[in-house]
Amino acid sequence: MSFAFKTILVPVDFSVNTEVAINKALELADKDGATIHLLHVTNNAKPNFLPTDNKKPDIPFASPSPDQMMLQWKSSIQQATPHIVCNWIQRHSSIQLSIEEKALELKPDLIVIGKKSNHSWFPFLNTVITSELAETTCSAVLTVKPGSLHSKMKTLVVPVSEDIPKLKMETIAALCKKNKLKVHLVSFVNGDNVPAGFSAPALLKVYQWLKDILHCPVEYAVVHGNNKAKAILMYAEKVNADILLVHPTSETRLGWMNKHISDVLPPASKVQVLAVHHLE
Repeated sequence: MSFAFKTILVPVDFSVNTEVAINKALELADKDGATIHLLHVTNNAKPNFLPTDNKKPDIPFASPSPDQMMLQWKSSIQQATPHIVCNWIQRHSSIQLSIEEKALELKPDLIVIGKKSNHSWFPFLNTVITSELAETTCSAVLTVKPGSLHSKMKTLVVPVSEDIPKLKMETIAALCKKNKLKVHLVSFVNGDNVPAGFSAPALLKVYQWLKDILHCPVEYAVVHGNNKAKAILMYAEKVNADILLVHPTSETRLGWMNKHISDVLPPASKVQVLAVHHLE
């Protein structure tokens, strides 16, 4: 499989989110050159100003504008990498809808979302709901927290059900091409010890493909629980996983008030959640 992350969309807010998202985008971008789209969403028509000196209230000190900060990021990326960088600044009342619209226009292979917030009790406070973004755009969506900034991807957890879609396998191949990963395949049994969506042929197919084609170290485990996302998260903690490759809803939703895995991970977490929609 020759799939690679050649077109990447990175929403930026110029906080630590921007630094971690751009670094992860560059880590995954095709080494032969990719196009990185930086998107800043604002609903503020007025220029930003730093607090003025009380002794000199008539001399405002303008902070760098979004345009200037976008140009600084573009310049630093292009000086260090072979990638093309495109800057986009959009005014919109909804950050979520603005990202969705730009993604539907660009059709990126990957969207990278940096999230330092942790709205585990009130997930509706999130300005970007990454699971919905993956569902709507059909692009792979990677959610990263500041704790993953200097953490390399070494251990990947992949749930396996009746069949593993082509896009998920392509994504595994792209990840293994960039990093020497150890892959953990997991299947599920519910509280009554009944296999949940399990297919032995599908599991064997993926296992052999990883071993013989991608030459990745691979392990297999059965996890228990009625909630797949909770079981995946507990297993990820057990094996010290760096990245989870999951379906954006059925394998990330923890339940109450539409809470997802990325909502409960603390800002210091190194765990990265890569949601891939099942197109087939």
